[in-house]
This record gives sequence, structure tokens and C-alpha cells, in this order.
Amino acid sequence: MIKSSFFGIFFLILFISSWTHANQTLDSFYQSTRSLQANFTQTIRTTRGKVIEQSTGKLLLDRPDKFILEYIAPAEQKYISNGKTIWIYDVELEQVSIKNISDNVGDSPALLLSSNKNIYRHYDVNDLKNFKDDGLDWVELRAKQEEMIFEKVILAFADKELKKMIMYDSFGQVTQLNFSNMTVNIPFSSRQFNFVPPEGVDIMGSENVQ
Repeated sequence: MIKSSFFGIFFLILFISSWTHANQTLDSFYQSTRSLQANFTQTIRTTRGKVIEQSTGKLLLDRPDKFILEYIAPAEQKYISNGKTIWIYDVELEQVSIKNISDNVGDSPALLLSSNKNIYRHYDVNDLKNFKDDGLDWVELRAKQEEMIFEKVILAFADKELKKMIMYDSFGQVTQLNFSNMTVNIPFSSRQFNFVPPEGVDIMGSENVQ
């Protein structure tokens, strides 16, 4: 009985220590990074590792909740948020979708990075010390609700800088973003995150969503 109690307390201490380290890693990133600009490569695979799609782009992020996520190749697509409204612009289809940010917080990678409140509201945070022996700090986010698009998200940090983001969705796909050329705490103008749809494009959603 004593031995059983000892192991129970031991594993509880390990769990609390792991949880605390993961939260500290996340909080350090958010506290030290108010804004960022980075390039990224994105690879989408099946759970068996087969590559479905590869793309490149850039990310601008300014807290809270403002970002520009731009895919450059192989197809141009932009996700822009001013903190209230999200515009999704498909250049090839000449189509713009307009959504309220509150309807998309839990399922948007850029929005998860824009606020730690978003993460703690929608995900349980765990430490992944032994995930990979590469010198990075790995943190796992597990969705609290079954209806979330991303069931699990894994973040990798080096010296408080985000290096990788791996997302496991409910469709059996794994999306990995590798970040490079990152610059942090850049003074952005809020006007950069407002989007005016080009003339002639199809607009889906209300332009009055603010």
C-alpha cells in the first residue's frame, strides 16, 4: 500500500513538472514575442507519411489576433485578420471569403500563435521532452472538443523562437510548417492588417463583419 502510494505521488509529481515546463515554454514565447515575420515551408502528409502537398509562404503576426498568412507557391492564397475579421483571398479563383474571427479561433494555426488565451481555451498543454533528440523544446496541444479540426498540434521552440508547427487534423492528414528567417518584435501598422477585396472578385460572406 505504501509502495503504491509512493509511485502514485511520484508520477503525479512528474506530470505536474511536465505540465509546468510546457506552460512555461509557451508563456515564454508569448511574452518575448509581441510580433513576428517569417518565411515558412509547409508539407501535408497522410498519417502513413505520403506527401500530399508542399507549399511556401510567409507569415506576419501582431498580437493580439492580427496576422497575414500568405501562401506564395504553388498557388497564391492569403489569410488576413485585423483582430475582428478574417479575409480569405484565393488569387487564382478570384474569390474572397469573409468570416468573423470568433468563429475560427480554435481551428486557425495563425490565431493559435497570436494569443496564448486561444490555446488554453481550446487545448490541453503537455510537454514532449523525448519527442525528438534535436535540442528543441517540444510542446503538445490536444483539443478539448471533439469537433475541432485539429485534434493535436505540436510546437517546437529554440531559445523562445518558434521553429516548427505540426498539426494533426480530423481528416487523417498531418501538416508541418518549418519557419525560417524569423524576425521578432517588429513595429507593424494596424492598417497593414486591413484588407480591401480587389475589384471584380467574388465575395462570400458579409463585408459588414467587423
